[in-house]
Amino acid sequence: MNQHDKARFDVLVEWSRKRGAELHPSLEIYHDNVTGYSLRVNPSLSSSLGPEFVAVTCPLSTTLSFLNALIDGPLDFSSGSSSQSSNAAFPPRFMQSSPPHVIGRFFLIREYLKGKQSFWWPYLATLPAPDHIAAWAPPSFWPEDDVVYLDGTNAGIAIAEIQANIKQEFKHARKVLKEENWPGYSDYTQLLYKWAYSIFTSRSFRPSLILSSAVEQRITAILPHGCRIDDFSILQPLFDIANHSPTARHTWDTIPTVGGSGEACRLICHDPYQPGEQVFNNYGSDKTNSELLLAYSFILPESDALHNDYVHVRKRGPASDADRDRCDGTSGRQQQQKTDFLISLRPITHPSSLAAHARLRLAALTQPPSSASSSPFSMLKYFTHFEPALIDDLVSAVATPEEKVALHKWTAASRDADCTDAMDPPPELAGLVDRARGILITKLQTELLRLRSICVQGNEDESEEGDAAVESSSEDDDEEVVLPSPGNRNQALAVEYRRQCERVLRRALGVLKWE
Repeated sequence: MNQHDKARFDVLVEWSRKRGAELHPSLEIYHDNVTGYSLRVNPSLSSSLGPEFVAVTCPLSTTLSFLNALIDGPLDFSSGSSSQSSNAAFPPRFMQSSPPHVIGRFFLIREYLKGKQSFWWPYLATLPAPDHIAAWAPPSFWPEDDVVYLDGTNAGIAIAEIQANIKQEFKHARKVLKEENWPGYSDYTQLLYKWAYSIFTSRSFRPSLILSSAVEQRITAILPHGCRIDDFSILQPLFDIANHSPTARHTWDTIPTVGGSGEACRLICHDPYQPGEQVFNNYGSDKTNSELLLAYSFILPESDALHNDYVHVRKRGPASDADRDRCDGTSGRQQQQKTDFLISLRPITHPSSLAAHARLRLAALTQPPSSASSSPFSMLKYFTHFEPALIDDLVSAVATPEEKVALHKWTAASRDADCTDAMDPPPELAGLVDRARGILITKLQTELLRLRSICVQGNEDESEEGDAAVESSSEDDDEEVVLPSPGNRNQALAVEYRRQCERVLRRALGVLKWE
């Protein structure tokens, strides 16, 4: 890290500590060429650190979010009172007509525009500068010459939706400020809004995961009518420097502080770290490479112990608010309600399928026992690479009334037998099995052909199971777009992501065609 950057982060650490934050004395902030600014164990130490050590704490008084826009200042619950100043940061009409996540982004912009006059300037000064677009832009804001490398993928579809949402949100919000004659409204540019979106998407945390129940109750008292505690996300200075690893064992908890906000969130690491090693947080093991790419601009490589390669298939029916929120990236480091299904590179139950396991655990916790129990269909050899809920949803949609009766009996018999492997389906369900396989084969072939409509020079196809299952046509070949070999980091990342998606589809097709 150069001296300029070191000085900026030294100011952040000192500012944070004066307000109740702590950075473990054996840790330091440094710059990693791959993961950017990070936390690591001081290389000069002679012994390892941990496990069970507190890496960093962040007091509520230094956090930045929609809550601060409500009171136009830092939070302070140390007095035990649930009340805060009622002076909002923006005009009443703006506060009433804009969603919480939009207000939070505009508040971040306002504080940035205030420069050194902002309470949060020591934190803002360590964030990537808005005019250094390459330092913060996720794929949604890449140059078009880079975005085209994601065409035909799940990420490519999501990018178009994100861009449309961002444009609409910004246009509406700034129009209100203009009509309210808000001083300096023209300073709130679309570039700054994209920057604020990216900061919240890549760095923020879900309130219910980092606040105590007592503070949640006090915060609820100042929220507008109809606003829920997780309708926005929170930035945690210093705390957000630690990078993500889905295998890092960690705990987020809260402790009271002396003075300041009255509460602080702690990152407790349950893994030991050697001198010089990077210390990781865990934003959630349910995040697939598609989600990591869109929010953080990186993907995880495959290994024996972990794969993070999945293709997302949306649920049937119109998009819900949760769909739009999740696509829009308003949740940051959160776990939103899942509104799609996963197709996995390896079987869903494989030990390395961590994101799939997280979904299964969430389903078991949030659904009634009767609905959380999947039918034996999901355990048949053909469907092992598909999220069980996808198979159940498909089977329910195409089964006849007679087949639904037989399916109910088969499910009950399998549950009573406590089977770890699927029982053979009764003869009256053989047609349903074949129809489900056929629908999935057609769906995956369509997805694969869409993916192959973009051909990248130098990205030769690998020999994978499932090649024989892909049916192409001369018409499809005629529509193929050929792109040059990757010429920068964004394009190389996109090509690697394309390759992973194609492997998932091929692998699942091969299993579906298994005779």
